Amino acid sequence: MVTNSLSNLKNSIDSTSKKSQRNVTFEETYDIVSRLIETDGVAKIQETEKNTSAEKIKKDKAFYRKNYEFYYELIKRSLLSEGLKTYRIIDGKTIEMSYEEVARELTSAFVGFDCLEDAMNDPAITDIYVITWNQIFVEKNGQNAVYPKHFRSASSYKNFIDRILRDAGKQLDNGENKIVDFELYGNRGNVVNDIVASKGICLTMRKHSESPIQLPAMIERKLMTQEIADMLGMMVEGETNIIYAGITGSGKTTTIRALLNYYIERLNKRALVLEDTPELFLSNPHTVDLATFPTDDPKTSITLRDLNISALRMKPKYIIVGEVRGAEAEAAVEGMETGHSTIFTMHGGNVWNVVNRLVTKYLMQMPTLGIEVVERIIGEAVNFVCIQDDVPGIGRRLTSIHEIGYDFKNRSVTATPIVSFNFRTNDWDWLNQLSPDVLNTVTRRGVSFERAQKLNDDIKNRIKTEI
Repeated sequence: MVTNSLSNLKNSIDSTSKKSQRNVTFEETYDIVSRLIETDGVAKIQETEKNTSAEKIKKDKAFYRKNYEFYYELIKRSLLSEGLKTYRIIDGKTIEMSYEEVARELTSAFVGFDCLEDAMNDPAITDIYVITWNQIFVEKNGQNAVYPKHFRSASSYKNFIDRILRDAGKQLDNGENKIVDFELYGNRGNVVNDIVASKGICLTMRKHSESPIQLPAMIERKLMTQEIADMLGMMVEGETNIIYAGITGSGKTTTIRALLNYYIERLNKRALVLEDTPELFLSNPHTVDLATFPTDDPKTSITLRDLNISALRMKPKYIIVGEVRGAEAEAAVEGMETGHSTIFTMHGGNVWNVVNRLVTKYLMQMPTLGIEVVERIIGEAVNFVCIQDDVPGIGRRLTSIHEIGYDFKNRSVTATPIVSFNFRTNDWDWLNQLSPDVLNTVTRRGVSFERAQKLNDDIKNRIKTEI
């Protein structure tokens, strides 16, 4: 029914006789086409199609392109049928715009990313920061830069925000939704209302590629060496518990996705991925992806902690949590303790930041246990903490790997450095072998004793060579 309506609408526009040509400004064209689309009912038809098929539509980048091209063709035909010849006045000069150029810009304004369209299509741009409607920055090739375009007005910017949030099933208001996180077309976003952001509504967009970088490419770019990747691969195969940490924008999720895609798929093991916003999208066929379902009512809300608890009943080999930052810390550590290989990302600038944050988050959920008990639990449960940085002038680097343990004599968590990036030599130093406990763990989980021992002997030789 909807498809036929869309087809009839297209045919109607195609058959419309071309009117006499009119020279109009871009602003006038915008208003005319806006009224035409509203009159033709395209927006309502398309909205109905989205709402009635919400369960069936996967709003990824392919869906976005299809929707965008539909409107592009429709708007271009409208321009031709109305005989609208559009121009802009720039520095006192009249610049004529082609039908294609006008159609693209209008399509972006009505159903796309408006003035941010070029940034969304530029693979070198990874992040977009809208301070206010006429002040925009981007991160391009790792560098902060001023974006040359801006929105037409504060009101058009507000309309854009409302539209993309509506498409994501969210809304911004002065009540409970003053700050909104959302996911749309495979990209993550955050919007802060002008009640909180003094310069006006603030938007942050983090883009995600349709073709994520693979581990071999990361090694080629010197994010880590092949030897480090092989060691981490054996630790994944041996079902150890790993926290991959770093500050915001250091590339934690990108790297952990590449590592898991490379190694877990070859192992043919069952993995459960738990996330607030889907980002990992592992290529391993035997992967169950679970996402939180936040609501105002705790009885109907599904949190990361709920997903962690449920995952323990689903017989996973790997529980992978997109990011641990709250009550789910206790459940994630519980998974580690019960023998399920648990791997997650976390914010932290160094190994002790990560350990301290994990202890604090665990205590918030289990305050009666006491800090000494919680430290012992975490020291015994976590095997490794990896730290990744995005170093100015160098790029993304895995800067350290520590093996985590617990010293029962001194009653404290221990962090033994295995690998550390040396900024003087621009290379990695191997500092210590893996402990017998870790070797015993990976051997019990399927790595042969000979392979595990050879890995440790290789590490020993590298330590000798570097000394």
